[in-house]
Amino acid sequence: MLSRELLREIRKIEIVTRRLVDQQMAGQYHSVFKGRGMSFDEVRAYAPGDEPRLIDWNVTARTGQPHVKRFVEERELTVLIVVDMSGSMAFGTARDEKRVVAAKLAAMMAFSAVKNGDRVGLVAFTDEVERFVPPKKGRKHVLRIIDEILTFDPIGRGTSLGRALQFVGNVTKRKAVVFLISDFLDADYERPLHVTARRHDLIPMTVVDPAEEALPDLGLLLIEDAETGEVSVLDTGSATVRAGYADEQKRRSAAREQDLKRYGVAPIRVPTDARDYAGPLLNYFRIRAKRA
Repeated sequence: MLSRELLREIRKIEIVTRRLVDQQMAGQYHSVFKGRGMSFDEVRAYAPGDEPRLIDWNVTARTGQPHVKRFVEERELTVLIVVDMSGSMAFGTARDEKRVVAAKLAAMMAFSAVKNGDRVGLVAFTDEVERFVPPKKGRKHVLRIIDEILTFDPIGRGTSLGRALQFVGNVTKRKAVVFLISDFLDADYERPLHVTARRHDLIPMTVVDPAEEALPDLGLLLIEDAETGEVSVLDTGSATVRAGYADEQKRRSAAREQDLKRYGVAPIRVPTDARDYAGPLLNYFRIRAKRA
């Protein structure tokens, strides 16, 4: 049974994300992620402004009045939200832990999907895929996804993006929209990333915390790696150490973005100290809609 505090958190996420979806994101989502095509719906009387190429000449000849064919978009896309639940995602020094940010991002994408008639599912992973929620429609299903992320108690602590992406390929044979939410603290996932990007519409979301990019001056710190458990001492009081750390993080971030873009995948960077988590998503949707 969920605690009152957790229920309040889930409700809060629902209220905020649904408002954003209703006011801003649903239309952007629909314009970016198109359905499988157009299907015939009905024949109706011609109206000024209709495309002449849509005239149904058989019905027009039979009735003596011009009629046009009407087509509707075939939607019901399959959306998979693939969320990193490794030890490093429990880290956070700003407003929220990275895992809570992931839940909010997942909620925005899930509510956008169901509002447009699409099915949405969840893949939660560490160094193994630990949870799979098959795609469905509806508000209750979205709330279950948020609940699964916030209450998830992982068995593993490490990260394997490769295994998560291979799992997506196994459970989803038809083309799907795949939102991959992670801090991308992993290596050797280029091949499964390439395969997934070719088969599906892959959108990586990189969740980052300010303390991971620039160390604060706090003197000597005892630091434990959240995934390996390795403990080390770091002198954050040294300007040289802080500068070297910042340079290394910039190098890793640039290399990661280069790897993603090499396969035609544009990552969305979402910091944990952002005032508006929807901002980076909306900006991405606008850019992609213009390109389309």
